[in-house]
Amino acid sequence: MKIKFTILLIIVGLMSLHTFAQQDPQFTQFMNNKLFYNPGFAGSSKDKICVNATYRTQWVGYGGGTAFTPEGTGAKPVGQGDAPSTMNFGIHGNIGRIGLGLNIWKDQLGFSSTLSPTFSLSYIQPFDNGASLAGGVGVGIVQKGLNGSKLVAIDPGDPLIPTGDITGNALNLDFGVYYTMPQLSIFNDFYFGASTLHINSPVVNLDKDGYSGKAYQDRHYYLMTGATYQLGTIDLKPNIMYKTDGVKHSFDLNCLAEYQQRLIGGVSYRTPQEFSILAGYNFFSNSVNPLQLMYSYDLITSDIISYSSGSHEISLRYCFGLKFTPKPPKAIFPIKTPRKL
Repeated sequence: MKIKFTILLIIVGLMSLHTFAQQDPQFTQFMNNKLFYNPGFAGSSKDKICVNATYRTQWVGYGGGTAFTPEGTGAKPVGQGDAPSTMNFGIHGNIGRIGLGLNIWKDQLGFSSTLSPTFSLSYIQPFDNGASLAGGVGVGIVQKGLNGSKLVAIDPGDPLIPTGDITGNALNLDFGVYYTMPQLSIFNDFYFGASTLHINSPVVNLDKDGYSGKAYQDRHYYLMTGATYQLGTIDLKPNIMYKTDGVKHSFDLNCLAEYQQRLIGGVSYRTPQEFSILAGYNFFSNSVNPLQLMYSYDLITSDIISYSSGSHEISLRYCFGLKFTPKPPKAIFPIKTPRKL
């Protein structure tokens, strides 16, 4: 009941202020969603087109559309909402030194929803040692929605509480740099990325039927790095990500073990206290472009464990070769010179 009461306070505060802000969704498998975090990642596949799709459902069993009711005799329900769920799709490739990417994510959180497609453009500068540095920009829109039909007004007709679906759009801008190196000391495939999402801090106006509100997408900052260490037939792949909105700070640390480039297992830790287990498999591992399927399960260590069985995330990734080789121009008519007539 303590959690339900906390949610009630959040809802009441949200409605009274006519505003709400939202954090970016989180992914346990962030190393498979780099385009979501960094537009500079676009085109890093080097003459390949890579596609990735991820679905995450958080706090399974919590919410589920059931009504939230505050404590007290005769209390009325104030609304119903769902636990967070997120879908993400990304595709990117390169044409020479130009990287192109498209990322689309959709997030459902309680009564609110977000849909954001972003087109990324990057420039890749290669170096003699095989390393490369890319800088990219992301341009897109962020659409916010509020489902007023899931809210129950204590006073019927209250103009502070919407009664239907409300949506609005705003321009969104991102920026990032992404560096890769084939070998760094004892590690292979080293990468480092730094990015800022929602540079312009988009503000979405939600106006309908007398209701007027604003939804904010806060600016976020990300740092991520990782590499591969070969240990016989096992590849160890540690990854680290730091994220902040300037107020809250969080670290994600994980390590994957890939056996004979086929079977994948690993563990992950997110501050302040959240653990995950990961498992995956590379189909067609003997080919140049394997199909990777990964699953992760987030263990719950907070008080919400009484209401939820945990969080699940599944992703599918595939790359296929595509290289553009320009054809030499054809002569329209024979060219004669004094040397060759």
